Amino acid sequence: MENRLSRRLTRLGGDLKRFTCGFGKCGRGNVAVTFAVALIPIMTIAGASVDVSRAYVVKARLTQALDAAGLAVAGTPGASETRLKELAQSFFNANYPAAEIGVPGDLQVTLGQNVVTLAVSASLPTVLLGIVGVDEMTVGSEVEVTRETKGLEVVMVLDNTGSMGSRGKIDALKTASESMIEILFGDQTHPEKLKMGLVPFSAGVNVGTEFAQDYLDMNGLSSIHDENFTPGTNLWDLYAEIRNRSWTGCVQTRPSPLDEEDAEPNSGNPDTLWVPWFAPDEPDRSDDYYSNNYLSDDTRRKAREDERQRNTSKYDNAWVSSSSRGPDDGCDMRPITPMTNDRDYLLDEIDAMNASGVTHIPVGLAWGWRVISPGAPYTEGKAYDDPEVNKAIILLTDGENVLGTQNNHNGSYYTAYGYLAEGRLGTTNGWTASNRLDDKTAQICENIKERGIRLYTITFQVSSSSTQTLMRECATSPSLYFDSPSNEELTTVFQAIARDLSNLRLSR
Repeated sequence: MENRLSRRLTRLGGDLKRFTCGFGKCGRGNVAVTFAVALIPIMTIAGASVDVSRAYVVKARLTQALDAAGLAVAGTPGASETRLKELAQSFFNANYPAAEIGVPGDLQVTLGQNVVTLAVSASLPTVLLGIVGVDEMTVGSEVEVTRETKGLEVVMVLDNTGSMGSRGKIDALKTASESMIEILFGDQTHPEKLKMGLVPFSAGVNVGTEFAQDYLDMNGLSSIHDENFTPGTNLWDLYAEIRNRSWTGCVQTRPSPLDEEDAEPNSGNPDTLWVPWFAPDEPDRSDDYYSNNYLSDDTRRKAREDERQRNTSKYDNAWVSSSSRGPDDGCDMRPITPMTNDRDYLLDEIDAMNASGVTHIPVGLAWGWRVISPGAPYTEGKAYDDPEVNKAIILLTDGENVLGTQNNHNGSYYTAYGYLAEGRLGTTNGWTASNRLDDKTAQICENIKERGIRLYTITFQVSSSSTQTLMRECATSPSLYFDSPSNEELTTVFQAIARDLSNLRLSR
C-alpha cells in the first residue's frame, strides 16, 4: 500500500503543477506548487487519523460482541457443535446490530477441549483515505474463552405454596427451571461433572417414603414425637392402626436449634432424627372452626378441645374418608429429588410440581442445604473442601413467612413446626412466630454461606419489603438477588443464573 500511495502522490503532484501553470509562468508558481505538494501528506495524515479512529471503534465493538457470543457458547456445556455455532452467531448479531459502522463477515468458531475461540473481520469504507486510493479498510478481532473443568452441584429450593397456583406462577416456575436444566445439561443426558437436586417446599418438605429408617425416629424417642397426643404415643403405631392411610413422606422439623443446622442424624441423640408428619384429628366442635376433623372424637361431649384432639383410642382400626384431609394434611408437595445427573428425571419432577399450603422458607432452605452437603441424610454431595467442585443453592419464594393462624385452641394450621399453640417457635403469638421464621431463614442463610456454598435468592412478585430485604441479605452478594420478575422475566433470571454457574472467564 506504501508504494501505491507514493505513486499516487507523485502523480497528484504533477497534476497540481500543471494545474497551477495555467495561472501564470511555471517558474513564478514554484512556491504555490511546493505548498500544494506539501499539503498532500498533511491532508493524508489527517484523513488517516479519522479513518483509523473509526477502525478502532469497529474493533472495540467487534470484541464486545465476540465476548458476549463467547460467554454464551462456553456457558452452554454439552450442546452440539452446530447448536453452539448458531448460538454464537445469534449473540454476536444481537450485540453488533446492522446500524453499527463496519460490515462483519462470517463468524469463525473453533471448539477445543475446554477452550472456545471466536474470530471475525469487518470491512470499513474509508471517509478521507479515498483521495489516495484507499477505499476500504479491514478490521479483525479474536477472543478466547476458557471453560472451567470443575464439577458443579446445584440445588433448587422452590416455593410450591398455594399462592403459586395463581396468575400462572407455578407454570412460569416450571418453564424457568426447565430452561436452567437445558442450559446446564445442553445435549447431554448424564453429564459427568454436573449434579442437580430439587426441594419443593410449602409448610414443610416431603423427603419421600424411601427415606432411610436410620434417619427417622422410629421408636418415638424425640422430644417432640408425642407433642399433640397422650404421652408415650408413637406416630408410626397410629399410622399402622389407620386402615386406608399411610405415611406419605413429609417430616416435622427437628427441635430448635437443630432445625437450623445440618447436624447428621444419630440414633444416640433422638432429637437429631426426624419425626413423621402426622396432622391430628381435630375436635368435633361446631362452635369453633377446625379444618381437619376426620374421625369421631369417641370421648365425652363436654371434654375440652385439647383432650378430644390428644385422645389416641379413636385411631384404633380407623377408616378415614377419602374426602377428608387426614393425617397427611398439608403434605401435598412433591418429594425431594436428591442430586442426580439424570436430566430427564429432573425435568419430570419439575413438571409434576403443584401449588398448595403456606410458606415456611427456613424449612425448604434447611433441606436444600442437607441435600447439597456431603453428610447424611443425603450423601451425593462432594466434600466442602473439594477444590474440583463448586456448590450453589437457588432459593425462590413468592411470599413472606406465614403461620396460617386459626381461631381455635391450636392457633394455626398444622405445619412442619406442628401447631402454634405448642410453642415450637418459642412463642404462641402468630405475628411473633412469623418473625421467628424470618430469623431462622437469616440464620440458615449465614450457615450455608459459611460453608462456601454460592446462594442465589429470588423474590417472585413479592410486595413485602421486609421479605425483599431478607432475601437480598441472604444471597451471597446483592448481585445474586433477583427481585420480583414477571412470569416472562423469570426464565431470563434462571438463564442468567445458569450462565453465571458456568464459572467462565475470558482468557484472552
